Amino acid sequence: MLGDDPDGGLPDTVVGYQIGSAASTSPVSTLQLPSQYVGWLLTTGPSHELYVVVSNASGSGPQVLVFAAGASGAAVPTRVIDLAYNPQSLFVDTNGKLYLASSGPAQNILVSVYGPDATGQAVPVRTLQSPTNEQPIDITVDPSGYIYLAGMPNSDSGNLPYSFIDVYPPDAEGYVEPIRSISFAVFINGIAVDSSGYVFASVESSLATGTSQPTSVSVQQYSPAAHGYATPTRVVTLPQQAAGPTAGGLIGTGGGPVRFDGAGNIFTPGAKGSDGSFNYVLYKIAPGSTNPTAVVQSDPLSVSGGFTLN
Repeated sequence: MLGDDPDGGLPDTVVGYQIGSAASTSPVSTLQLPSQYVGWLLTTGPSHELYVVVSNASGSGPQVLVFAAGASGAAVPTRVIDLAYNPQSLFVDTNGKLYLASSGPAQNILVSVYGPDATGQAVPVRTLQSPTNEQPIDITVDPSGYIYLAGMPNSDSGNLPYSFIDVYPPDAEGYVEPIRSISFAVFINGIAVDSSGYVFASVESSLATGTSQPTSVSVQQYSPAAHGYATPTRVVTLPQQAAGPTAGGLIGTGGGPVRFDGAGNIFTPGAKGSDGSFNYVLYKIAPGSTNPTAVVQSDPLSVSGGFTLN
């Protein structure tokens, strides 16, 4: 998890927790990002390398810091990749290729694919862009190379869908339409795809209204051929986390990324907080189960940028 500095309030540490049968509140490891960096996204590679998207205080633009497996303390990144756009999500496939989903120059979604050894001002091996005004939420790639991109419109015109998951073929490049799309009337927070092609999405029950209310978050499973307003084949509802309005009038509750471990267990957080700083309860969902079990409680550590499994 990306953690906030308790003194400065900046998410500049990566905090590790031991996942057990009950919620753990004590971290077992901490990786300190270099002092000039603030992190906001992270994921792991096929050999357990850690990828952290950061802002550089020098104003030189967003970067990806890559750390060796097991890095902790004041470890130095093994690679630094300079980016042209601020990503909203990232994913590393089994071959080590890095996928970054950003808001593109044409107010659309831009996916940049980098090679396994990309470093410095690397040029993506290919890019693909959505042809309409959309912004990304999450990205993942299945074992066959199909790209699953969760997003939402750039402006809310009152028309549905409010969120979507677009599916692109492995060789998609340039301005391209998805080969199929799953539509949602509400907000989705994150997605994952298992080895059989089933799609999993973290879905919120309602949109923020500016008044205090509980928010129901669920993980919904869809068949490999799901399209349009599909019916989920399984729904796992997380315990509600109620919170009052933030200073900006928005409800500070919601879900987050969806990730799998090697045994097929699903992990996803329920979160509450405000102003971009959230306390996470990380839940584990066993294969085929509809019963989420809390395995990590981050409170009182503030979390920003989600989590990854290693």
